[in-house]
Amino acid sequence: MKTIRVFFKKTGNIRYISHLDTQRAMIRALMRSGLDLAYSEGFNPRPKIVFAQPLSIYQESEYEIFDFRINGETPLKEIREKLTAAMPDGIEVFKVAEPVKKLSACAWARYRITLTTRKSAAEIQNALSGSITVLKKTKTKELYCDIAAQIKELSVYEQDGKVVVETVLPAAGNNYLNPNYIAAFLADKIDGFFVRRIFLYDSDGKPLE
Repeated sequence: MKTIRVFFKKTGNIRYISHLDTQRAMIRALMRSGLDLAYSEGFNPRPKIVFAQPLSIYQESEYEIFDFRINGETPLKEIREKLTAAMPDGIEVFKVAEPVKKLSACAWARYRITLTTRKSAAEIQNALSGSITVLKKTKTKELYCDIAAQIKELSVYEQDGKVVVETVLPAAGNNYLNPNYIAAFLADKIDGFFVRRIFLYDSDGKPLE
C-alpha cells in the first residue's frame, strides 16, 4: 500500500459546491476509477482521502491537492488516466505523483482576486497600504482585527479592464486567512469580486509537492 498525491484544478460551475461536496465527488470518482483503493476500517469502509487545504465555496483553483492510498504498484501514468476519466466536469487532474512532503507542510497560498470596480489599481493599492481591519468570525465569536500583518505578499495591477489583487496568505491548518476578507475590506469600493487560488506553498515558500 502506498500514498498517491493528486494535483488538480477546480474551475467553472463546480466552484458552487462546498468542500464537503467536493470530498464526496472525489470519493465517488476514486470508486469509479477502477483503481485498487485502500479503504478505511470499521462499519462504513471508505477510500482514505486527505486534502491539503479546503477551498471555500465560490472560489476556483489552479492548484489543489489531495492524497489517497492504493494497493499494489499501478504506474502513475495509468492512475492519472483512470482518474481523469472518472472526474466530474470542472475537475482537471494535471499531475499524479508520490508525495514529497506531508500535506501538513502547507503554509501559504497565492490568490488572484479579480475586482469589478470603478476605482483604479492605484486607488485600490492605496486602500490596502495601511491597516486592513475586518470582522472575523469563528464558531464561537466575532471580533474586529487588523489582518495586514498576516499578508505575506500583495500587489495590485490592471488586467483586461479589471483591477486584480494578487496576494500570498497563510494557509496552514492552524493559521488560515481567507482572501474573502480582503474583498470584504474593499466592499465600499467594489461592485463584485472573484477569487482564484493559484498555488500552495510550504513554509519555505516552495511549491507544495
